[in-house]
Amino acid sequence: MQSDGVFFLGVLAFFFILWFATGGPTKPISFAGPYITPITDVDTIQQGYGDTPTVDFRARSVWSDIMGGSFSGGMNIGANDVASPQKGQVEVSSVAGVSSEDADKEYIVLRARGDVSVDITDWRLVSGASGRSVRIPEGASLPRSGRVNSTGRIVLNPGDEAIVVTGESPIGVSFKENMCIGYLTRNQGFFPSVSNQCPDAAREFDRYYSGNALRDDRCYERMQSTATCDTPSDRSVSNACIQFIDDRLTYSGCVATHSADADFTGDTWRIYLEHENSRGRSDEFWKSSRDAVKLLDTEGRTVDLYTY
Repeated sequence: MQSDGVFFLGVLAFFFILWFATGGPTKPISFAGPYITPITDVDTIQQGYGDTPTVDFRARSVWSDIMGGSFSGGMNIGANDVASPQKGQVEVSSVAGVSSEDADKEYIVLRARGDVSVDITDWRLVSGASGRSVRIPEGASLPRSGRVNSTGRIVLNPGDEAIVVTGESPIGVSFKENMCIGYLTRNQGFFPSVSNQCPDAAREFDRYYSGNALRDDRCYERMQSTATCDTPSDRSVSNACIQFIDDRLTYSGCVATHSADADFTGDTWRIYLEHENSRGRSDEFWKSSRDAVKLLDTEGRTVDLYTY
């Protein structure tokens, strides 16, 4: 009798070892909950009671490249990471300048790849190596020169990109580019360079000059030789020409003239993290190599992951 009990326990142990060795604890059915199939008649399709076990393979695959790949270095990545509903809508497309010691030359490019607009304000960027994170702030959709800028939510429309600079904004605020933004490069340095596609000075002269355009040859010639996004400093021209330069060939003048144009607003945001990252910053935010940029939504769910 005792030998029969030992034999029975041995059989149970054998099947338990076999179950465990074939991955039993990790199979979805092991944690799927009850799923009972009722007794039905012949040729009748059976429908079980309970929740069908599901596994988010997309969320798991985000991490598999790292967990099973060559990257290592203190990343806090595990099975509890959850994919964001915005995954695929916004991606981290590139990282640049991380080898520079100048935070103003260190930036990440985000791109809106979906077909809907996405509000990325209060999302976070996380360094996989250090675990440090920084919030994406609000920005000015129409920056004002020489004024206190009002800010709002940063929304990426389909096809938009955001250049996220670790350093400080040259104009004190994150902003969206427009057709006049090139005028600000005259006194401010932007890295990478901003769009330099301001309205042509000669065409502005033909359209908006308020003096006698046919008689003011000097102003006409000066406009013909004026480079794009340049504000002429020559004051030896007529008063009408000086007034035209101040009213049309400056950033604020250009905005006042063209802000209602259909093509006024660009498709690039400039986002600056220095203010958000200034507290307690004692070393570089991103490693110069072998780091990962993790983009999280407001709920801490993963939108995208970029390794380099």
